[in-house]
Amino acid sequence: MNVLDHEKLHQKYFEELSRIPRASFKEERVSDYLEDFARTRGLDYKRDTIGNVVIYKPASAGYEDHGAVILQAHTDMVCEKNADCTHDFDRDPIDLYIENGILKARGTTLGADDGMGCAYMLALLDMDTPHPALECAFTVQEEVGLNGAFALKQEYFTAKKYVNLDFGGRGKGTCTTSAGGEMVGLKKPVEYEDCTLPAYRLFITGLKGGHSGSCIILELGNSLKICGRILKEISGSSDLRIVSLDGGLKNNAIPRECEAVFASGAPREQIERAMESITAEIRNELKFQEPELSVTLEPAACTRAMSEETSADLGDLMYLLPTGLRHRSLQIENLPVASENLASVRCKEDYVEFQYSLRAEKMSWRDQMEKELCILAGIYDMTVDVYSKFPSWEFNPDSALRNTLLKAYKEVKETEMELLATHGGLECGVFCDMIPGLDVVTLGAETDGAHTPQEQMNLESFDQTFEVLKTFLERL
Repeated sequence: MNVLDHEKLHQKYFEELSRIPRASFKEERVSDYLEDFARTRGLDYKRDTIGNVVIYKPASAGYEDHGAVILQAHTDMVCEKNADCTHDFDRDPIDLYIENGILKARGTTLGADDGMGCAYMLALLDMDTPHPALECAFTVQEEVGLNGAFALKQEYFTAKKYVNLDFGGRGKGTCTTSAGGEMVGLKKPVEYEDCTLPAYRLFITGLKGGHSGSCIILELGNSLKICGRILKEISGSSDLRIVSLDGGLKNNAIPRECEAVFASGAPREQIERAMESITAEIRNELKFQEPELSVTLEPAACTRAMSEETSADLGDLMYLLPTGLRHRSLQIENLPVASENLASVRCKEDYVEFQYSLRAEKMSWRDQMEKELCILAGIYDMTVDVYSKFPSWEFNPDSALRNTLLKAYKEVKETEMELLATHGGLECGVFCDMIPGLDVVTLGAETDGAHTPQEQMNLESFDQTFEVLKTFLERL
């Protein structure tokens, strides 16, 4: 049974995409789907070794000399789910439902980021509407460092006009600039010893989480940092040995949950008093941002724990590792321009790994944050791995493409389109580096809650934005 209206092709294709598992690094099935889509419609296409698919559609009659345009969206989605959700992202379709005109998913991320843009392209490729020649790029691994975009080759494209369909500005605006950034991994060697002390499991849950670019300015709670503060408070009144740490899921999502198992010979009442004292302080600090914060403690079991020295170092690190907003724009209201997201912690056999996402408008800020982490890593005998660097996209004051989009938007929606900027990483910077002289705009529907199970999309905006896109292409 269909949830969406399949008479509207963009809705039909969004639902079809939602039935295909497409986690980052696991986009093969959606690439197969796109290849089959092109082949059955007689459209030329390219598929590269990483899984990117570019589908070409000739210009409509009368548009042969109007100049081709690149449309682009990414196929992968951030796979986050609630702790009690049994959804298998490697196998199960997204469970869609509509509530008061808003499209949602039960217990998981929706995948509007960026199934929305992919659905728009598929609809345009499958319908008869006026447009210049289309070069539709479906990229992979966007959510893990724009890897798919970096793998594209300039020779795949002839166009000097590019529409990124991965930013909607809540359906009211077009983006004019985006941040650059990088991922950083920190590995701390650990030693384990036999342990017969009583053990406890500390849970941090109930946080909102969110996209580490767009939501970092909200100063939401970070489950890893909260966990670190609580462990530090407990260790101040008792010996504490860390058994395991596990929190966060994706580099580009603010971590919502964290679990720490630790051992201590202190009376349970003493441990609980310390936990409750610091938790009360944290709740007071976050009472407006995180009213649902939950901190629980329960008995656990262990046969070994990290050494006293290792436990002390990790306790310090959980407390000291920086995260959150570093700089905000003095020109554009509520725009972060430099941030770092302590995204996850995992225990391996002989090391503990922390993952970071760094974002900045100016690469000098990014470099500064990287150097700070390297200094801290050196103090605590950690190795550093810097990867997935991506460029910022700089503002173009003379964009003819943007002027055409503004006119199309006003024609369809009878209101002015807003000019926006984002702290998120867009593939626009990669395309601009690849194709000199490229004119760039972004377009998207009203969405919210990206990278969380609260992700949603306004269906009226989804429909209206498609009308804007069709009108825009007709005016090129």
